[in-house]
Amino acid sequence: MDTGELHILNLQPELARDFFRHAPLPDDITAIRYRSYARFLKGIQVERTPLPRLILFIPTNRWDIAKAREIRLAQLEAPIYIVAEQFSEKDYLSYLTLGVNGVFHPPFAPADLKQILNGREMDEIPFPRNTDLIREGQVRLDFLMPSKLSRIIGVNRLVSFLTTEFGFPHEECTVNLPLVMDEALSNAIIHGNKRNENLKVHVRIYISSHRIVIQVEDQGAGFPAEGIDDPTQRENLFKGSGRGLFLIKELMDSVRFEKGGRVIEMEKINPFGTDERNAGGS
Repeated sequence: MDTGELHILNLQPELARDFFRHAPLPDDITAIRYRSYARFLKGIQVERTPLPRLILFIPTNRWDIAKAREIRLAQLEAPIYIVAEQFSEKDYLSYLTLGVNGVFHPPFAPADLKQILNGREMDEIPFPRNTDLIREGQVRLDFLMPSKLSRIIGVNRLVSFLTTEFGFPHEECTVNLPLVMDEALSNAIIHGNKRNENLKVHVRIYISSHRIVIQVEDQGAGFPAEGIDDPTQRENLFKGSGRGLFLIKELMDSVRFEKGGRVIEMEKINPFGTDERNAGGS
């Protein structure tokens, strides 16, 4: 099997040495190593056949999920593998949301590298898209989910599938919208419901070929949305809060809060979509 080139972002040199000490690269594999994120991002944007495989050795405390998003957008189809000393549950689920193919941490074994070299195929939906549905259809979903981070992946896959079926751009279906859902649902579970599994998160989704509108409601005490600090300001750069909401506002066309901050409503317009007035929508 031709694995293509391995592009390695080496932000943790000792961790990378440990990984390849336990799983040495075969002599016939071309490995291109980068010591900075900026050079890595520039290096992978060149079109290659077959697709390159990307390995990221990242620091646990200083790595921003937005960087992983930029890498996925630069190579939408390439397999990505992340290696770090440890992961929080939320970080792990966020990487899976972005379509990361594997997440590794010590102790390492030769099987880890074998998985990277062999890769895996994405699950395919065994039926074609219905063009009449794309042109004329609308879907409304209304459901409750438990306050468990592990349930987020299922909702993200549902949103990815629906937006794909309704003809949204590929990067929105596979990266941006799942990441927005990850942040909104994580906030509802962690900050709203305080991880109380007896409380629910209420999710409402409306989608057509023109737009998707998503509401996420928790059962917590709410919060003053206007009081969230801007994480891009110098004095807030090292604060741990506010980045998720900032990312949501950056990626969606409109965001608003209701019920004292317990409800977040997000809308994304499909630039490839038809006008709902001409498609019979409301």
